[in-house]
Amino acid sequence: MKKIVLLSNKKYSAESEDFLLSLINQGCELICFVGLDCESWEEAMDELAIGDGSNPKYITTTSHPAESLDEVINMAEHMTTGGSNNINVVEV
Repeated sequence: MKKIVLLSNKKYSAESEDFLLSLINQGCELICFVGLDCESWEEAMDELAIGDGSNPKYITTTSHPAESLDEVINMAEHMTTGGSNNINVVEV
């Protein structure tokens, strides 16, 4: 999964940290957040990717609080990554 659109149906909480870390460890290159509290989800992902700074992971993140899922999928389709151009929609 190189490109992910994450549709959140709940507010971000620290309980979701392991899930976000698993996406980083899978080698995701682009994660676009849409839905409830999407800005907090994106901020948490950015912080986890940077970590303590000793071994940061490169990942592009975006959040789209005022856009529809279809709009975000369309935008993600046009962004270039080094991997597959397929987009996986993940709902949390």
